[in-house]
Amino acid sequence: EEPDSLKKLFHKKIAGQPVELALDQIKILVRELKFRAQVQTLSFATDTNQLEASLTAIAEAAIDSVLTLARTDMVRRYGEIDAEISIVALGRLGVKQLTAGSDLDLLIIYDAVPYIFSNGQRKLPAANYVLRLAQTMVSWISTPTAEGTLYDVDLRLRPEGQASAIAISIDRLATYFDQDAWIWEKQALTKARPVAGDTGLTRRIQQLVNRIINHNHPKERLVQAVFDMRQRIQKQQKPASQWHLRQVSGGLTDIDLLIQAWRLQYGALFSGSGQPARVILQTLYDNGVIDNSCYEDMTGASKCFNEIHHSLRLTLGPVVPATDKLPHGLNHFILQRLGFPNKARFQHHFDLSINTVIQRINAYLIMAVTP
Repeated sequence: EEPDSLKKLFHKKIAGQPVELALDQIKILVRELKFRAQVQTLSFATDTNQLEASLTAIAEAAIDSVLTLARTDMVRRYGEIDAEISIVALGRLGVKQLTAGSDLDLLIIYDAVPYIFSNGQRKLPAANYVLRLAQTMVSWISTPTAEGTLYDVDLRLRPEGQASAIAISIDRLATYFDQDAWIWEKQALTKARPVAGDTGLTRRIQQLVNRIINHNHPKERLVQAVFDMRQRIQKQQKPASQWHLRQVSGGLTDIDLLIQAWRLQYGALFSGSGQPARVILQTLYDNGVIDNSCYEDMTGASKCFNEIHHSLRLTLGPVVPATDKLPHGLNHFILQRLGFPNKARFQHHFDLSINTVIQRINAYLIMAVTP
């Protein structure tokens, strides 16, 4: 279903319900919709793009409905307040590529007149009000009940990370990215996409994000930042098998680092944010930034890794195989998803994709100053 239709469905389900029952209804609906979407993909009735679109729309509808419940609860407890709030997706949700079992990378942003208070009997200043609202919302999304958990929520990509409050004002967000942000934080911001909240604030956030990322960034800084990030990751992670696609050299992390570096280096070519890898590569190719060979190499590798990642999540959940040898049924499923007649042909393509990404990112980093 379309995202707006799903949001209406969720709101219809919870209308007039007390909080506990409403949350249970949301969890039941999310579980049923995700199950249907995943079964359709497992049975080859839908492809990976359709699965990503469905899982993303379900998550957005859940966030929107929980935000509505949390705001209603805050009004009951502390009264109304003249403040706007917006939920911004990052990561896979931001680029509309959720997998089965993905967590939600979120930013919670607000705007309010300084020193304003809520109008209830128990008055709260705006910052405290929004903070409690955010805590309530995140708790309701991520805390397990008899009906399970909606999603795990990751708020670590917010400015200043765990050292800051989980809700940040738009003014502080602007100041941080103007004065203090690291390059990797701007890379993460390229995936930002508002998914719920007040329309006016959502529009201002998108304008701010556009100003931060949609201009050409110096290649030298990007190269050094990607080099440093890659070094840290390689020191910390020792993949047990080739299926640890986020940890293997030339895998999901390397391809993401390179594509997001290009995204910032040629930021003036883009409008908006939240573009998936295939759209970024297409834009770079259309504007003559990368040649046909690079475009084919990178889109082919990205599609291969993404398809494998989805296949493993659909069948094994968060568990990653500890050896390169897969169970026969899973191996056959991946071959079918990728369209290869046998394991040898698949392995050749997989190895070629890995080596291609390694060569491409090493070529990009060749100008980095080795510490």
